[in-house]
Amino acid sequence: MVEMLAPEAELHAAMQRLRADGIRRLGDRVRDLTAFWEALSRRPWDAATRAGIADLAGAAHQLAGAGGTFGLPAVSTAAAPLELLLRGLSGSPEPDSERLHQAEQLVAALGAAWEAGGAASGSTELHPAPVSAAEAGEPVLLCAPAGGQAELRSLLGSLGYTVRCGGDESGPAALPEGPLVAAVVDDALPDGLGTCRSIAGRCPIILLTEDTGFPARLAAARAGVEAVVPKPLESNELADWLDQFAGVRTESHASILIVDDDPLLAEAYAMALRQAGMQVTALSEPGRTLEAIATATPDLIVMDLQMPGIDGIELARVIRQTRRHLSLPVLFLSAERDAARQLLARRLGGDDFIPKPVDLGQLVTLVRLRAERARALRAVMETDSLTGLLNHARFKERLGLEIGRSRRDGTTLSLVLLDLDHFKQINDQHGHLMGDRVIRSLARSLQKRLRRTDVIGRYGGEEFAVLLLGTAPDAARKVIDQIRTRFSALAFDTERSRFSVTFSAGIAGREEGATAEAMISAADAALYAAKRAGRNCSRLA
Repeated sequence: MVEMLAPEAELHAAMQRLRADGIRRLGDRVRDLTAFWEALSRRPWDAATRAGIADLAGAAHQLAGAGGTFGLPAVSTAAAPLELLLRGLSGSPEPDSERLHQAEQLVAALGAAWEAGGAASGSTELHPAPVSAAEAGEPVLLCAPAGGQAELRSLLGSLGYTVRCGGDESGPAALPEGPLVAAVVDDALPDGLGTCRSIAGRCPIILLTEDTGFPARLAAARAGVEAVVPKPLESNELADWLDQFAGVRTESHASILIVDDDPLLAEAYAMALRQAGMQVTALSEPGRTLEAIATATPDLIVMDLQMPGIDGIELARVIRQTRRHLSLPVLFLSAERDAARQLLARRLGGDDFIPKPVDLGQLVTLVRLRAERARALRAVMETDSLTGLLNHARFKERLGLEIGRSRRDGTTLSLVLLDLDHFKQINDQHGHLMGDRVIRSLARSLQKRLRRTDVIGRYGGEEFAVLLLGTAPDAARKVIDQIRTRFSALAFDTERSRFSVTFSAGIAGREEGATAEAMISAADAALYAAKRAGRNCSRLA
């Protein structure tokens, strides 16, 4: 249990360190602004002075955004009007004594706000409420007679789950600590429903039973059973239930790109989102945004509206110039209150506003909701409806992106094309519904056995494609052969028979200067070589 919580505790500690560093740097910025103002106020009112005033307005803008985020709202409150006043002064051809006096008072108020809040802010936490950490390994609790456990262990293992024993006919075992995907209970136990009642509330329960009549199902429901799988066991139905209960644990984390010219704020936002389980890239150089999008393939962009050199509206327009990015959500971070400018920002590429200073809890909530919606929409457009894997077009696009990334980073990459053997015979002998079940089963096997960083697609019909990132062809072949061996051991049951299925694979690595089409051709040739060699094997290009 301690091991599972260690990453969360480490992230919490990092957030606290970031907050302490942020408060220290806010103090430095307030002192620098005060000293710079005192120096400028003694200078003649010329172009250099006005340029210095404009720089001070930029510093006040950063303080207005960062103060509340780091638990010092009074600093934000004092800095916001100072920024507006300084921007007006920077464009004035002649010094305005009244506005200069107001600026002096606001600078003093900013210093006082820092002095009042900086020392008393040590107990404020810079993070939203922690979220539960999903346990790696996707553990399943198995409660079955000792004589039948080996077969069920083998089946659950082949589906990618870690098995923990919850008891046998000798009696229940102590339940393991930590989250569980589900409990699989065999009603061959002397008191199968009693076992279910002892587990109910801890995790979803799947009951394996020969009695599927209404009275038996009602008794199971009253014992806390969520799913009933008839015996003789249909492995795919069991797997479908487990995948459904695994839910969020089987999904990849949302990918977020943060663009903010203030590195301190960008990292604070990134820390909060990472603690909420998201993958985050923080960027303080707006000019590198397109490069970052290509590298991180984000689900959503969080962007500061006001940045020097290029503002958020201009950057959003640049992003929208690529058709691929038309549906990529952009959330603006801004203290902008002008309704017309907010409308312009939305019309030219923004989707929503988060007011500065940013409340990190609200940031996490809004980003999560927007990212989930974007991922759901993208899934409809980019994935195969039967398997949930990337479709042909999207996979080829990812292949091109990953080849470019591999070339830039100097890393290796392997492409695998897989094809189910004698698939037409399966459809002819057992029907297309069973054929669909076989396709889904292979998709699930690939998802369970490959890393989340690897890319899997349904290339067409009974053919699949896999990108193994950072993996040489020889190593990729070992991985695919392990999946092939396990998949061939799965049994598919019909009313009349039981059968198994195999697949063949061709593997190609990235050659120097290779294009996506060249890699596909090489892997395809290797796949046909595997077919000619007798099927149920793999070949290297």
